[in-house]
Amino acid sequence: MAWQTIRSHDIEVSWKDFVWFAQCIPKHAFLVWLIMRKKLMTQDKMLVWNQVRRKSMNMMCCLLCYKNIDSHGHLFFECEYSAQVWCKVRSHADMENIPPIWNNILSDMLQRRSSKLIANVVAKLCVAAAAYYIWRERNKRLFHNHARPPDMLAQEIIATVRYKLMGMKFKTSAQVTRMLDKWNIHGDAVFSSVDSTCPMNR
Repeated sequence: MAWQTIRSHDIEVSWKDFVWFAQCIPKHAFLVWLIMRKKLMTQDKMLVWNQVRRKSMNMMCCLLCYKNIDSHGHLFFECEYSAQVWCKVRSHADMENIPPIWNNILSDMLQRRSSKLIANVVAKLCVAAAAYYIWRERNKRLFHNHARPPDMLAQEIIATVRYKLMGMKFKTSAQVTRMLDKWNIHGDAVFSSVDSTCPMNR
């Protein structure tokens, strides 16, 4: 009771169910939460804070494409490298018509944020995984000088989402079967008596 009295009550954001949902991968969801709040330590932010460094050097380039400034908007997914990754991943989530621009992706996600249909859960998993691995690739290049081609990164994203789907339970339906076939997931192990519109964890 005391906690309810002293804690602050902010207005609930419209994107809550896009970021935090029952089937989310927590580390991916946390990264997307930081993106939504524009809290990632991209180089454009760091240079604004460090005025001395800013005067002594030019803005640092994106470490993925070396063609633009390292910023939230550029990394997700307007960067030439990350756009290639997104375009290889989006077809697995029936998002072929969504361009590699964060605001467009977010607009699509907000329309399906509360839906438990398998297609919408897969879409949210794919967006979060793509953002997470793009950010991790950027950091590997920054701190470890380790780079991978976009094809390899896209394969890791797809594999991660596939493993997540393999660990969930579904009720048999045409929609579920079609989506699982797209992800090359077969067998009775993924089916249960749960409502077909609501994929559930084991």
